[in-house]
Amino acid sequence: MLIAGIALMLSGCSNPSDAASLKSGNISIEKLQASVSKILEERITFNTTPEDGLSGEELTRNTLGFHIFSALLKQAAKERNVVALPGDISARRAEVLQNVGGEQELSVALVKAGIASTDFEEYLALIVLQDKIRQVIAPTATEDAQVVEALQKMLSDTAASENLDVNPRYGVWNTANNRVEPADPTGGALPSGKQ
Repeated sequence: MLIAGIALMLSGCSNPSDAASLKSGNISIEKLQASVSKILEERITFNTTPEDGLSGEELTRNTLGFHIFSALLKQAAKERNVVALPGDISARRAEVLQNVGGEQELSVALVKAGIASTDFEEYLALIVLQDKIRQVIAPTATEDAQVVEALQKMLSDTAASENLDVNPRYGVWNTANNRVEPADPTGGALPSGKQ
């Protein structure tokens, strides 16, 4: 029992089956792996590689970053009574379809953007929430930089209040750029304890 308790403390994440945890919920390793697997599968299906060409740990961190960003934005929106209604999401989907030229082109566009098709509805909801929430957090903003700054502060505050905890096997959450970064930024170049 004591060994199990120590293992949990050392893991840095309250549940070792979580890729990340927050007060309001968690992002399971299973969910993260499902997204990554779908992205890789669709690259093969559509014979397309995204411009950034992320793979391995970088792809996993990037995908986890998407899910963490999503969780933080949804929680922040909930606290401000901002919701993405089904009609809003459908309208945004139709707009995206028109912009890319149809369903087949959408699939390729998602692969190029590094978004799993299974996460597309969540992605659309985030776009809707972000558009709506900017009117709440930066109603008088005249420049995009002001909106970005307000959004950044909101997400940082939400990450703190939600006790965001990333499983150290994936890295750490950088509140300055809303990304999961390697726990060791040197990539193992420095001996343990010398970072």
